[in-house]
Amino acid sequence: MREIPESLTGRPFTVAEARAAGVSARTLDGGRFRRLFRGVHVLASEEPTSRTWLRAAVLAGPSDAVVSHRTAQELCGPELSGADDRIHLSTRRNAVSRDERIAVHRRLHPIASHEVDGLPVTTPARTFVDCALSLTFVQLLVFGDWLIHRGLVEFDELLHYCRGRHLDGVVNARRAMQYLVADARSPMETLVRLMIVLSGLPHPACNVTLLDDAGHLVATPDLQWARFKVVVEYDGIWHERSPDDRRWQRDRREELERRGWTVIVVHDTDLAKPVSIVTRVHDALVRGGYRGPRPVFGPRWHRVVRQRL
Repeated sequence: MREIPESLTGRPFTVAEARAAGVSARTLDGGRFRRLFRGVHVLASEEPTSRTWLRAAVLAGPSDAVVSHRTAQELCGPELSGADDRIHLSTRRNAVSRDERIAVHRRLHPIASHEVDGLPVTTPARTFVDCALSLTFVQLLVFGDWLIHRGLVEFDELLHYCRGRHLDGVVNARRAMQYLVADARSPMETLVRLMIVLSGLPHPACNVTLLDDAGHLVATPDLQWARFKVVVEYDGIWHERSPDDRRWQRDRREELERRGWTVIVVHDTDLAKPVSIVTRVHDALVRGGYRGPRPVFGPRWHRVVRQRL
């Protein structure tokens, strides 16, 4: 039995590549190979990973195919609910997919893309806009905060892109830009912040370091209103910590309280009562001297805070 060419190992390949390597169509249909998509195979001895399937889909798609939409989001962003099982590709060709596992999106204008692990993928800014129609508003904010905090795109770059493009989803993307920040460190922190600011309360500073008079670190709270000496901390499954870390967090909060700060801790179970969270924050702000409007829990507020994450 003829050995399988090394050039075909460890990756998906097209029928044309197999033939160029000396593998006949009859051999390709045999038990040593496995078909993933029409015209794309792998070795039967190699269990395909999610990345293998993605590479295979690109090979099976149009020649200019670019990984896009939720598939691109999953490559560079946090895990979010609601994604389908299809692999999303964008193309400028008049092409459709015969395979229900691949969704092909035809684009009229040039597709901003870059290379990720050898794959053509829409840029973070383009992915943000493309996903603005399929993600909930909360998910879109979480995704945007994630991109900016991890340095995958600068805030000003994303803002410029959203303002300067006329693409499907760009209206939702522009609306979300009003609430994005550069320093959000977890999806749940984004959610809690959104609950607060959508109610009309002042925007907090995010993860800004507090120092004592000697310049020593006191704390870096998730959310803070320095003028009113109020801090909000999220403590839940997204912030899993070791026992030592939890003790350090406790000591840090106690130090803030000794310095006159009000520390509000939001746990997972509190998320089921978002009105209570915002009310606690408002009450603390008032005790600190806030004299602005009370929070408003209108239809949009209720609709947004109940969206899936």
